[in-house]
Amino acid sequence: MSAELHRLIDATGGGCCVIRADGTIDAASPGFLALAGAPPRVAGQLPSALIEELPALDQLRAAVDAQTPVFRHVGADGVGHELAAAYVPDVGGAAGGVLVLVDRSSEARLRRGQVRLNREIDDLEAQLAQRQRQPQRSRIRSMPELNGRLEEALMRGRRYKHDVSCISVQIEMPAGSEAHDDELVQTVGETLIGCVRGVDDLGCADLRHWIFVLPHTPLAGGEIVATRVRTRLAGIELNRVGLGVAQVGGEEPGSAAIDRADQASAQALESGGGVLLAVALI
Repeated sequence: MSAELHRLIDATGGGCCVIRADGTIDAASPGFLALAGAPPRVAGQLPSALIEELPALDQLRAAVDAQTPVFRHVGADGVGHELAAAYVPDVGGAAGGVLVLVDRSSEARLRRGQVRLNREIDDLEAQLAQRQRQPQRSRIRSMPELNGRLEEALMRGRRYKHDVSCISVQIEMPAGSEAHDDELVQTVGETLIGCVRGVDDLGCADLRHWIFVLPHTPLAGGEIVATRVRTRLAGIELNRVGLGVAQVGGEEPGSAAIDRADQASAQALESGGGVLLAVALI
């Protein structure tokens, strides 16, 4: 290989070194030293002494392609790379040749991201399948159950970098109605169940107080859902309905987000009803 080709290999994010007949390094390019995490002077050393994970030179092919095995190497500088290697013997038949390293770190990160995405899709499909097997009535959860579902949603959301929001719904019954009016309560419950999306959860604190947990939903998305809930409840003879929306902060407990949503819904109820967004926590 010519010096120009060596520079081209470095310019494309790779690196190379010239191997002597005895298998030691004669000279190495800056790209090779960076990928190997090696000191500037490596002449006379074996490549395997710098890169323990490197296959034997006689096992390497003369070119790197999609089927070339990738190995992870952390150099003496503490920086890790996903590498593939090729060895090009001297054309003239003399011993020695050129060892080429190709940085596959970006491809490896992409593969890991795809694996995480596939795992997340599998999780969501499993959740949806479980919901479809459950009767609709079971979607109304007690508050302890809802808190557990919220913590599960937070664990997944923080793992996959997805937002989680919650909606507090506080209802003021019509003047003269009984709080335990079974028909009215059933109508409210069925209406709220109709607002539950595939992976959402609905809990009942009491007959006038309901909570939605919305995985994969930022504050703006929660506002859209809350507006839809308000529109549907408008078809029922209720006095006032206050809705509060809160997005769970990065390190915030789920219960704290519900408290913020409750405060917002109480304020909305006192103001005559409507949707109010809780102050976001950064």
